[in-house]
Formats: sequence, C-alpha cells, structure tokens
Amino acid sequence: MIQSIEKMNSILIRFLQLIYLNFLWLFVTVLGLGIFTIGPATYAMSSVFRKWLRSKDQFPLTKTYFFFFKENYKEALFMSWIYLVVGGILVVDLVYVSNWYLRVFLLLISFFYVISLIYIFPIMAHYNWQGYGIKIKMAFLFGFAQLQYTAVFILLMGIIYWLIGQFMPGIFTFMGSSFLIFAGTWTSLQVFQILEVESLKGVEHKSIIKKAKEKMNEKRKIFKARS
Repeated sequence: MIQSIEKMNSILIRFLQLIYLNFLWLFVTVLGLGIFTIGPATYAMSSVFRKWLRSKDQFPLTKTYFFFFKENYKEALFMSWIYLVVGGILVVDLVYVSNWYLRVFLLLISFFYVISLIYIFPIMAHYNWQGYGIKIKMAFLFGFAQLQYTAVFILLMGIIYWLIGQFMPGIFTFMGSSFLIFAGTWTSLQVFQILEVESLKGVEHKSIIKKAKEKMNEKRKIFKARS
C-alpha cells in the first residue's frame, strides 16, 4: 500500500514538473521573442529530460535548466535558425506550389525534415560531436535507420495532440511543449541504444555513420522488395 502511494506520488510529481518546465520553456521563448531563445530553450529542456531518464538522482529543475540553456546557447540558437529557415521555405512552397509532382517532392522533403527535427536536439544533448553538418546528418540517419520508431512516434503524437485539440485544448497551455519534447527525447534515447551508439562514443564519426547507414540501407532494401 505504501509502495503504491509512493509510486503514485512520484508520477504526480513528474506531471507537475512537466507543467513547470512547459511554463519555463514558454517564458524563456517569449522573453527572447521566439527566434532568439526557442532553440536554446528546447535544447535545455531536452537535456533536462535526458538527465531524468538516465539518472534516478534528484536535481533542481530551474538551476539545471538554465545551466543547459547557457551551456550550448550559441550552437542551439544557430541550429534553430537553420531549421526555422528551412521549415519556413517548405511551408511557403507547399502553400504556393500547384504542380502535383513538385508537391509530392516537397512533401517527401518535408517528411525528411520532420525526421531530422525530431532527433536534432536530443543528439545535441547526448553527444559532443563538433559541427552543425554532422549533427544534422546524424539526426536524419538515426531517424531513418530506425524508421519504425520514428513513424510510431509521429503517428502517436499526431493522434494524441489531435485528441487533445478536439476535447481538451486547455492541456496545450500546461504541457503542450514539454510532453512533446519529453516524448521525442525518450524515443531518441531508445534509438541511440538500439543502434549501440553508446559503445561507439570513443570511435570516429565515420564508424558511427557507417553503422547508421547500414541500418538505413536495410530499410531501403525492404521497401524495394515490397514494391
């Protein structure tokens, strides 16, 4: 009985922390007018969730959040600008391009963009790789190499957020951002573990890319065999 109460209490505390982090993320993002803080704010939240998932130790949320926010501010900022510009271009093209073939091509590019976006901040939080290119490349490779996890994540988030929008839109105010980033970070960590990247941390980037590419090529062969 006591164990059940403690477990329920732990779950409730996590929900309250999700709500708190959501408001903290909103506050920091709005304070920087969005474009100057959304990247570092998202990176900081993903880093906090990574710490949650990898350690049972308690730590101060606010202090830890702002530590991560300042830790990698410049890189997270420029990375967010890259994705905002590319995302903006894709949205404008999808709105104004009427050619059916071009629209299909743009939708395909948009799908690859979403895959990369899901993994980019967890990768930044998890690895010390240098350079924007390698991180963007690996975000796509990880997502495509374990496409089943990525697809399930996109599908579940789409269904959950559609249901919330239809029946309980007020939840967006309390956990709209934090829950999505938490789910993305959890999914990313599962993919990292499946690809056994943990054991390759001390190896050159090329070896890690090779392993991810092998997984991606397996997916391509399966698609070709079915078509």
